[in-house]
Amino acid sequence: MGQTPKSLAESGRETRDLQGERVFIPNPRTIYGGELMAQALVAASKTAPEGFKAHSLHCYFHSQSSVKHPNEYRVRRFRDSRSFSHRLVEAFPLTEEINGDDSRPFFRMDCSFKAPEEDPACFVPPMPNVPTAEEVVDTQTFISRLNLNELPEVSKIRIQHYREFTKLSPMEIRLCEPEYIFGLKSNKVGRLHAWIRLKEPPTISLEPYRDATLTYFSDCVLIWGAITEPHPVSYLVTLNQSIWFHNPSVCPQADHWVLFQTRANYVGDALTLSYGGIWDDQGRLLASLAQQGLMRTQPMTPVSSSNRLVEEGMENGKRTL
Repeated sequence: MGQTPKSLAESGRETRDLQGERVFIPNPRTIYGGELMAQALVAASKTAPEGFKAHSLHCYFHSQSSVKHPNEYRVRRFRDSRSFSHRLVEAFPLTEEINGDDSRPFFRMDCSFKAPEEDPACFVPPMPNVPTAEEVVDTQTFISRLNLNELPEVSKIRIQHYREFTKLSPMEIRLCEPEYIFGLKSNKVGRLHAWIRLKEPPTISLEPYRDATLTYFSDCVLIWGAITEPHPVSYLVTLNQSIWFHNPSVCPQADHWVLFQTRANYVGDALTLSYGGIWDDQGRLLASLAQQGLMRTQPMTPVSSSNRLVEEGMENGKRTL
């Protein structure tokens, strides 16, 4: 994530309302969802008691955020006890035209922090048996070996999108099964694996931002596992996501790889459901993930924001996609 932890730390104020600057904009229409989640988690963590670590978060993306303006994160203290601190975070566009008190949040997060505690009960699933990051062919090298002129149009489009995403992203990604991502083969089992790390080491200690870094990474790969067939994808966004953090005392070094596994559990009705896990390079489970996405393989006619149904949805406290 490069300078992401620093930007997360320095862009806010030590109050209940914090600001987050743009770090990564993958396309002109919207920002990267992992950035929203990571900044919201950092904002919430600033209000948690000392020593408490995040153990879970659950969030909803209600509408697209502005690519032109920073976000304001409002943290509400929901509950504090000896073992747990519960926080609610809402994100608003920080613009002069919109009064923050009157605008509706485009993103919400419900997160919980826990005090350290030891207990002898323990179970951890084994790390997936995949090649190490050093053994996996660099994805850009894999692409360079392809004859792009002979590829189907779907594969050409996916490769172009991947190149654009990774060029701007502060993440370095090595796909274990790039043929599935690029539509060269059908992914019959619905599983994908990828190694991810930061392109540039951060200028501050990564340890306080371990969970925010994993959260930032998570939105990159999780939904890709739901693209199981080499068909066109006209629209792909995250609707909601949950993360459960494990092994809070384990923090990978900034230049080390972490392994993502994502598994498609359901694809239908233009909806996807994926589960996943994150391991460090020593085989220790760092997080478990679940994500629901919206995937359309056929383009839809754009709907004006002045549409009557949209207005009715807004009045009911809902956003219409």
